[in-house]
Amino acid sequence: MKIGFVGAGRVGSLSAYACLMNMDLDEIALVDVLEDLAVGEAIDLSHAAAIVDRYPKIVGGSDYSLLEGSEIVVVTAGFARKPGMTRLDLATKNVEVVRDVAKNIVKHSKESKILVVTNPMDLMTFVAWKESGKKREEVFGMGNLLDSARLMHRLRTAGVNATRAWILGEHGDTMFIAESLADVKTDWEQVEKDVRQIAAEVIKRKGATVYGPGTAVCRMVRSVVEDLGEIIPTSVVLNGEYGISDVALGVPAKLSRNGAEVLELELSEKDLEKLRNSASTLKKWLRDIGY
Repeated sequence: MKIGFVGAGRVGSLSAYACLMNMDLDEIALVDVLEDLAVGEAIDLSHAAAIVDRYPKIVGGSDYSLLEGSEIVVVTAGFARKPGMTRLDLATKNVEVVRDVAKNIVKHSKESKILVVTNPMDLMTFVAWKESGKKREEVFGMGNLLDSARLMHRLRTAGVNATRAWILGEHGDTMFIAESLADVKTDWEQVEKDVRQIAAEVIKRKGATVYGPGTAVCRMVRSVVEDLGEIIPTSVVLNGEYGISDVALGVPAKLSRNGAEVLELELSEKDLEKLRNSASTLKKWLRDIGY
């Protein structure tokens, strides 16, 4: 079993490490425009694996041919949002990166599924799907798994024993708690406010979120390559589901060897309206970047 990563920065390398520690892999390939970084991370990961008596082939470099044969490729490459940058600024810079990455993945490993993490993630997922020419099930984004994990943490630490509570929609300002799909009742307005603030708190204190995204990537990759079929809120291109088309955003999806298959669950009118509002916002951004 081989998995690939495009982007060997903090999130990319941590994602590779999480997969290495939690899955039985034969090979990992790291690709980055900074070749020394990719090679160095590959060597470091190889030593970490040996400590726990694992010896997969781990390679790094700037050549996309290293990805050949990957079952799935995780894309974290791109610019980070800096102070003063708008989301449109970031999208405009990263669309060129993701467009190039998607084309190179298909050129060198055309059978690979693609998991997009690069922000703005929903927009970049749509771009990667469009530019790759792949089926929509084969190109999907990290979506709201991390947001939902933050939600579950908030609930559990407050003594609310939820087993299912999801955030859907954009991985951003228009995300929302799908109250109609949760198996508990609580003060959702306050909970959502708290969840929205926590990522900014992490970024303020340490500069970026790393462990959360890396672990989310690992769980999604594992569900795909091990054919677990987990139901995970995932950014997927919709084609009429929930009355929405031609945009990628977070909805429940089944992750297996088939990729990410959209599940059209019954939402309340309130939640459905929020999902459609999120889609409208993302469509505007897509038009602004030429899609």
